Amino acid sequence: MPARKPKSLIKRHETAAEIQARIERESSVRPEKSLPINAPSRLRGHNVAKQTWRRLMKVFTEIEGEIVTRLDMDLLVDYCILAEQTEEIDSMRKMAFASWQLMAKVQEELTKLGKVDEAVLVASKSIEAVDAIIKLDGRVDRKRALMLQHRQSLYLTPRARAGVAPTKKEKEEIDPIDAFLNEVTDYVNGDQNK
Repeated sequence: MPARKPKSLIKRHETAAEIQARIERESSVRPEKSLPINAPSRLRGHNVAKQTWRRLMKVFTEIEGEIVTRLDMDLLVDYCILAEQTEEIDSMRKMAFASWQLMAKVQEELTKLGKVDEAVLVASKSIEAVDAIIKLDGRVDRKRALMLQHRQSLYLTPRARAGVAPTKKEKEEIDPIDAFLNEVTDYVNGDQNK
């Protein structure tokens, strides 16, 4: 059974008793303090993570409903750290790729000069650079997959938001006979303004 949606995200009609019961259930698990706009101290020294935190807080404050609370703070911190780690791995990959390109050029020049032994040595080092690139690609792919899971939990993906905000119902075409009967009923009941 899927998790219940917060009251602010429900679009269907509910009775006053249902609304009150939902509000009471929600308030029983809602912390008194809200999420801080500024990055928490756990992100000290993590500049990219702090920027990610501020960006997310800006987005979450623009939303009408309260989707995340202080209970989600650890999840948000983990997401921000993941964003920083992903950027670090991307920069390591760029360095490994630049190293591979440089070694490929050196190998080509050594081959042209006839220094075969040195060219073979450089070729083996360029293979190490390629291995490093492949390993970094695997790590960053796993980090991004984990970030996607966090995004879904924090309603940051279109699919997660689609599950929260139901689509609007299409207006049904009213049969002319039903429309006439509704008008007669309204007239008899004294609701001529409709």
